[in-house]
Amino acid sequence: MSSAELELLFAMPHVSIRTEEANPTIGYLCLISQSDAGNLLAWVPRKTIPRVELDAYAEVVSRTRKARKNWGQPLADIIRDGQKYTLSGLTESISAPLDDIDRLGIGRDLTLNKGEEVCLVRLTVNLTFGGAQLPDLWFENDDFGRPPSLEDVEEDLRGWFEAIGKNLAKAPTDGRPNADASHMFQYRLSDKFELPADATLLGKPQTRKWPEGWPAVPEESAVHRFGSYGFNVVTQIVGQPMANKIEDVGWNMLERFSKVTNIAKNTTVQVLEHPLARPILPYIPQNVRSLFLSSAEAEALLAEYEPAGQYVARFAADLQSRLGSHPTPPPQLKKDKTRDFEVLSVGRRHHRTGEALSAEQWISWYDHTGKLTLSEREIRAIVFSGGVENDVRVDVWKYLLKVYPYDSTDAERTLIMEKRNTEYEDMKAQWQSILLDVAQSEAAALKAGLTLEQRESQAGDEKEDADVVTKIKERKYRVEKDVVRTDRTIPFFANLAGEEEISPVSPSDMQEVISANRNLEMLRNILVTYTMYNFELGYVQGMNDLLAPILVVMQNENEAFWCLVQFMEVVQSNFFRDQSGMRKQLRRLELLIKLMDPYLYAHMEITDSINLFCCFRWLLIYFKREFEFADIMRLWEVMWACPLTKEFHLFVAFAILNQHRQELMAKTAFDETLKYINDLSGHIHLESTLERAEILFKVFGERIGEAAREKLGVDLAVDAGAEDDDALFRVVREGYLSVPPGGRRSPSPARGRTSTASSAAANGTVECSEEELWELIELLQKR
Repeated sequence: MSSAELELLFAMPHVSIRTEEANPTIGYLCLISQSDAGNLLAWVPRKTIPRVELDAYAEVVSRTRKARKNWGQPLADIIRDGQKYTLSGLTESISAPLDDIDRLGIGRDLTLNKGEEVCLVRLTVNLTFGGAQLPDLWFENDDFGRPPSLEDVEEDLRGWFEAIGKNLAKAPTDGRPNADASHMFQYRLSDKFELPADATLLGKPQTRKWPEGWPAVPEESAVHRFGSYGFNVVTQIVGQPMANKIEDVGWNMLERFSKVTNIAKNTTVQVLEHPLARPILPYIPQNVRSLFLSSAEAEALLAEYEPAGQYVARFAADLQSRLGSHPTPPPQLKKDKTRDFEVLSVGRRHHRTGEALSAEQWISWYDHTGKLTLSEREIRAIVFSGGVENDVRVDVWKYLLKVYPYDSTDAERTLIMEKRNTEYEDMKAQWQSILLDVAQSEAAALKAGLTLEQRESQAGDEKEDADVVTKIKERKYRVEKDVVRTDRTIPFFANLAGEEEISPVSPSDMQEVISANRNLEMLRNILVTYTMYNFELGYVQGMNDLLAPILVVMQNENEAFWCLVQFMEVVQSNFFRDQSGMRKQLRRLELLIKLMDPYLYAHMEITDSINLFCCFRWLLIYFKREFEFADIMRLWEVMWACPLTKEFHLFVAFAILNQHRQELMAKTAFDETLKYINDLSGHIHLESTLERAEILFKVFGERIGEAAREKLGVDLAVDAGAEDDDALFRVVREGYLSVPPGGRRSPSPARGRTSTASSAAANGTVECSEEELWELIELLQKR
């Protein structure tokens, strides 16, 4: 076939054929347009795809994911000009023209994964001739180690077919609606507006006492005993909509509850008090919630940060994949001290000087045009070594956050800020004008005796299909609700009247409180204006925490806004509503623990803590609540400046865990771990944490270098990079700061270091796979 004959429309990765159940062949499920045969549903093994076409598949996978919010639109609105990808051929692929497909079956079924029984989504394709059927296709774990849900697969396929003018309709089988004897939902394809007589349009399934399509459960199972009684109890407490949500999350979550507690005795209490029930907490009335919850820590975090609830909801949903699995008993871990910092730090040194960059030093580095005479790399090394004195932060931070280019002159910076000030004032005037018009219209309506629609949303809610004006109103309301409780114990944001205690502010009083405090007003204005600047992202709880220290340093609304914009360029994925950014960071921290401390990793797996929900707030708002306010400014400038890696915050997180390693190893449950971590807030020593984080990065470089050579056959040249970094810091110390050689060296030289991979294997602990090692290698990337 010529390349013009095949166009890749949609693609889904991590789809396998399991001719050998324990050894699946991974590939892509694709919808392909063929010029002489119409549209094809095809499975293409990844190993047969030409290297030059792998990027095309990756682009189409990305486009497919982005199109999810637009399913139902025609293909022309999803695939724009210049976004067409043609293929040279389909080697060793399995495909069928859509016109030859009689039925599709989608359901969950049991298979093997690494010797354990797991539940994955399976797709069957029955053809119209002679009872022919394509090999079963299985939807494997994604890049984060999580399998897609049945609903996700169902929705994606429906979206694919709708885009090309096809309906995916449910077809009853053997008198049982929508599911066959093997618990597969059956569907038929038809042209739009031509529905088969025995089919119904695919929509959200009705709530049932036992979800269709799930594998049969033995009568002795706790879930079977739980039965419809337990589901009815939950329904009565949380209401039918929430009960539907629980069913969507997956009944295996309830199976997990039954193993922890005796559900038959007191179903309601014990379902709601287990940590894995946290996804449903935001939907339960407060008066009911308080009767059943046992973990104030999890409750507080979910109430404060909406993304935390979303993250745990996804974590609970992932438990679907474990239905029917029979995991091996947890290993009996040996007491291990080889990963204690005192052992890891032997022969290694950090570059912390304890000497903050002073105003005198900073000013001396400008030439007559106001241009810095040091390179960006040198300046960042200096800041990383000791931080910045408070009276010069207002200038240095603008360079660290790239508001100012490092090679700019004084005149160029003046022009930059003049232009940005105008842009900011225009955006602020825009939302203020819109809301003024709305207020005047509402006042006129009230005067005419009309009743205004009451606010129904809660803080954290935003309807995606709302109009622009409604979104701006809701965002301002949610911003103000957070602003009145942001760092009110800090003098900059405290009550101007000098009141020591900050009492809760009712919604009706928010405007008055903010108007009485110029600094709160600036905080509010910047956050609402940012929602205009980044309208798609909008406002998410936690952004106020990121802005507060910046505003304290800048004390200027316009300058603080542009610093926030640049900071958000780095961390905005933390606030994505699909939680992809937070999942990626927590996944990398999990792998970092797995490589550096397999003993701690194994223990956290046993205690159901390896989802790292205990570290969620750390990464969401860059440790804002974990250190004293003054320390946060030092921590942030060090992380922004770090010349070693752009992911230094993950090593700060690991340093805190490492520092409290023995205490964490003594915890026996998720709630114990969460409470211990939460209680560290405000009691973490910054300087020792930064020293530890840098040394642990050096250990990581050595370990990942060893593992890459042994397992991947790749030389990362980490030793050369480390020597280059040491040379940089040596020049910085001797040439610019005139301080004694920094970095205290441990008393004895390194000795007895062994390969991470081999020692882990010898001790029977967890090891990183090749894919995980490649993911960890990304932590070596510098800014």
